Amino acid sequence: MTVPRLLVTGFGSFPGMPQNPTERLAAALAATPPAGVTVRRLDTHWTVVETLPPVARTFDAVIMFGVAGRETMIRYERIATPFTGPKVDADNRMPPALLRSRFTEFDVPELVRDARTAGFPVRLSHSAGTYVCNAGYGAALAGNPLSLFVHVPPTTRRGPLSDAGLERHARWLIGLVQESLRSGRPSFGA
Repeated sequence: MTVPRLLVTGFGSFPGMPQNPTERLAAALAATPPAGVTVRRLDTHWTVVETLPPVARTFDAVIMFGVAGRETMIRYERIATPFTGPKVDADNRMPPALLRSRFTEFDVPELVRDARTAGFPVRLSHSAGTYVCNAGYGAALAGNPLSLFVHVPPTTRRGPLSDAGLERHARWLIGLVQESLRSGRPSFGA
């Protein structure tokens, strides 16, 4: 079987986060991408709502990475909510009109268990927030229900939450998703 094609994304900086660790993560993955993986850095703009669905549709699955400034663990998101906060994006634009709730077809609790077993500090989350991460996740899900959003905390100097640790986690997750797609989708919901 051919290698499943994945889109992997990270975001650029935005107000309050002048250095986004997922931008560095995307650059590291793009420097030596795993087979079948296309890596894109997304601008932190509300326009992702229009631009991402047609792109997501062309891949077998999508993994998005974004930063959660107050988080202390890696967070796997189950849902993109219909809510946005009144926060401007990196272009100083306000959010679009109300979005729709969308759920991933990934079995997120199972993925969390697998990640913890592999030694990664991961927790389950039921909301991708109210900013561009959430809007982007909803857009990806609109184009491809096999999308997963992963929030990461600001990086530490060493350990699993360092730049190197987040890259190890991302490569592990990419491999797990590709293997799940090849072997009959055990990491996906009903």
